[in-house]
Amino acid sequence: MTKTLTASNIRYLLIMQRLDPENKGTRCTDVAEKLKCSKPSVHNMMHTLRDMGIIRRDAYGESFFTEEGLALAERYGRYFDAVASLLADRFPEDDLLSGVSAFLSEMPETALASLEKKVG
Repeated sequence: MTKTLTASNIRYLLIMQRLDPENKGTRCTDVAEKLKCSKPSVHNMMHTLRDMGIIRRDAYGESFFTEEGLALAERYGRYFDAVASLLADRFPEDDLLSGVSAFLSEMPETALASLEKKVG
């Protein structure tokens, strides 16, 4: 099933994947620190991602990708890397996450897969 992701959804997926590449659990405080946003904002997004079936949360508040969420995060991680590699020498690293996430959210996934093949 294809999910429609916002730029914000994608940003969180990418940060969670990078903070926890082995899917052993991500804390809201770590995500908030990395994204430089409030813990309540992260908490709200975690509820959204959980409702979308992308993550699950344990009793201690740690978030883990579901099987579907892990595949989605890995796929968008590859898309991000492909696009970011084209822009990395022109934009500061701090700007790439937001900008590329916005681009990814607006592009059809077929176009992203094609771009990934061309760049990769």
